[in-house]
Amino acid sequence: MDKPLYHGGWDSRVTLDVATNWKLAVENYCESYHLPWVHPGLNSYSRLEDHYHIESRGNFSGQGTYVYRQLEGRDGERLPDFEALPEVWETGGEYIALYPNVLLGVQRDHAFAIVLDPVRHDRTREHVHIYYAAPDTDGALRQKNATRWKTVFTEDVFVVEGMQRGRAAPGFDGGRFSPAMDGPTHLFHDWVAGRIADLRALRDA
Repeated sequence: MDKPLYHGGWDSRVTLDVATNWKLAVENYCESYHLPWVHPGLNSYSRLEDHYHIESRGNFSGQGTYVYRQLEGRDGERLPDFEALPEVWETGGEYIALYPNVLLGVQRDHAFAIVLDPVRHDRTREHVHIYYAAPDTDGALRQKNATRWKTVFTEDVFVVEGMQRGRAAPGFDGGRFSPAMDGPTHLFHDWVAGRIADLRALRDA
């Protein structure tokens, strides 16, 4: 049976204005090899080697982790879990880009959605909302969780803004995909290229 998600309220929404093209935000979300140098706090327990790829051609792509760590309050309290989860979700988390512009994350006790609003070719507004398994979650834990994710998402800003500037550099040659690391990103590029090809075919018909 499907279960509802409950929005965390005023402290479970964040909006980030980022000087980058929306597609670069998707690229950054799809891969995990930036973790060691961009997210030192997260990488302290969820390392690059603890991740795996998620790939569905034409639909979505991203990454998962085997070592999600639940937040705990001062007295060991935790957020309530979603019901009837398989054992793998005790320490699992998955993070996918649903094409074209929705980023999703799910763990045993909460989920989040990020909608990428392409304001201009070089500016994106990221709307973040966090959801829980129960309507009345502990306020202190909820705020702690929101702060943790806001820190992670903010750490990505300089990366994607640097990617935007790099694309305009005279020496940029289009870059290279790593067969070992860039499968999810390559699928997103393939999807974008397919949509462009479809539009050209319509134009030339």
